[in-house]
Formats: sequence, C-alpha cells, structure tokens
Amino acid sequence: MPQHIVYISPGHMDPDYAIERACLGSDVDLRVMSGPPKGSMDGTDTKDADAILTWRTRIDADAIAKLEHCKFIVRMGVGYDIVDVDAAKQHGIPVANVPDYCTEEVADHAMALLLSLTRGIVSYNSAVAAGNDGWNFMAAGNLYRMSGRTLGIIGLGRIGTAVAMRAKAFGLKVAFHDPYARDGMERALGLTRLDLDELLGTADYLTFHTLLTNETRGMVDSAFLAKVKHGAFLVNTSRGGVVDVDALEIALREGRLGGVALDVMPTEPPNPDLPLIKAWRAGEEWIKGRLIVTPHSAFFSEEGEQDMRVKATQAVREVLDGSPPRNVVNP
Repeated sequence: MPQHIVYISPGHMDPDYAIERACLGSDVDLRVMSGPPKGSMDGTDTKDADAILTWRTRIDADAIAKLEHCKFIVRMGVGYDIVDVDAAKQHGIPVANVPDYCTEEVADHAMALLLSLTRGIVSYNSAVAAGNDGWNFMAAGNLYRMSGRTLGIIGLGRIGTAVAMRAKAFGLKVAFHDPYARDGMERALGLTRLDLDELLGTADYLTFHTLLTNETRGMVDSAFLAKVKHGAFLVNTSRGGVVDVDALEIALREGRLGGVALDVMPTEPPNPDLPLIKAWRAGEEWIKGRLIVTPHSAFFSEEGEQDMRVKATQAVREVLDGSPPRNVVNP
C-alpha cells in the first residue's frame, strides 16, 4: 500500500508520468492535479498531499493554507514566481526549484538570439524567401563585427556565467552586474564587474538572466532604457515580467535600441494588442529585422526536460525518505 501521496501538475509531460513514477517508487501514490496546466491549484483537492510537484500550475496562499501535512513543494523549473513562497514559509513548507537543468540550453539560446540580431539572419532569410531579388548581401542593412564589442550580462548565476563563457569564445568583452555575485567572481572568470548605470552606458549588447522578484519586476522601464547605450541590442531569456514591453517598443521605434530578441513575455502568449506585437506582426518597416520573438522555448531540449523531471522528482523522494530538502528558495 502507498505510504505517501504526491500531486503533480497536468500538462506537457507524458500521460503516464513514467519518469516521475519510477523515481518516486511503489510506496508513493502519484496523483495528477485537476484543472488546466496554467490554472491555480485547488487546495481542497490536494489537501492530503505529502509533497507537490508543479510545472505551470500556480500555488497561491489560499491553496497552501488548505494543505494539511505537506512537507515539500518543488517547482519543476528555475523560476518559482508561480508559488507563493512566503505563504509556504509561514506554514513551514519548504519550496525548491531545479536551478541547473537547462543551463546549456538557455545559454545557447541567448547566444543564438544575439547572433541572429548581429548577423541579420532573420532579415536575410525573409529577403531570400520572398524571391531571388532578395539575394543581396545588403538585405539586412549595415552589419558590424561582434568581436571586440561589449556584452553586458545582468544576473551572473549559472546561466549568466555560461553565457559569459560562450561570449568570450566569440571575442566579446564581457561585463556584468549582479549585486549578489560573490566577490572575486570577475577575477576567476576574467570578466568586468560594473554598477548598473555604468554597464548600461557601456554595453553594446545586453542579456538578462535574473529571476522575477520584487527587485527585478518591471526593471527594464523607460528610465532604465534611457541609460542604455544608443543602438544597443537587448536579449531577454529570463522572465517576461522583467521588461516593460511598452517602454521597449518606444525605445525600439525611436532607434535608441538597435534590436531586441525576446523568449519571454509578461503574458504568454503575448497580448496581440501590445503595440510592439501589433507592429511586428503587421510587418511595419521600422521594426523589420529588429525584433525576434521565440515562444518561451530557450529551456527546451529532450535532454533538458528529462533532467528537470528526474531532478525535481528525486528531490521529493529524498525528502519523503527523511533527508533535508535541497535548493530551497524560502529558507
């Protein structure tokens, strides 16, 4: 007979949850939450949970208050803003994430977006697809050598560090801003640490690798963008809520930004009435080749998804066996 009950989000994974069941073992009754993947957890349905694995299902304070003896909540991913971590802490429930499962994928995606902007890949592709008149090396306009320019990284965690190492291989100078990075990181990695204003005024390219917190929510607003070096490119593969998309549209339209690449949006899929999205989808001349949007896919690979599922489920198994939780975000 099962000794433990674990609930898991519905959604993207195989319908049998074979990996999770194998990791948890036969003494665990794995149950799938009711409701849509991006809905909110009904605490009444899950009140008997010993642990919870959530992918996209929100877990708010009301649901947490209904949990009777939950020992652990694991967000199956890096960001954990869908869980009310403070409410969980008040109820003595540790919340963890899986901080290392998609490091390579997101770093590769960020560099791919940057390279696509700097080398005019989207513009070239569109021009040639439209007909042989587009077979022209000037179809993407003026392009500039990337090596020797400065990449500014905001958030030097695992992914930010992986991006830095890739960027150095492309001959970029790499600077970063991260008030939480340990002293000496810049020396160990051969980077330059700058305060935020200095970084914004220096970097030719900016890439974001931060969590969504009270500090970072809406950080990239009109005041922020006014400090950015004229013509800089901006890449965001972190969290959509970090960027004020309306302010971004104005800065791009006015030419203060040379190009933008986004893998994440404040709401997903994006609101079609956003001026940025409307102009882009309408193919307005001023935005052609200057905006790239991918569908929150930077994290994804077959290997990465398997890592995430295994690491998250093993973390639950360890807690059920009496081990202390790892990667806790609300200690």
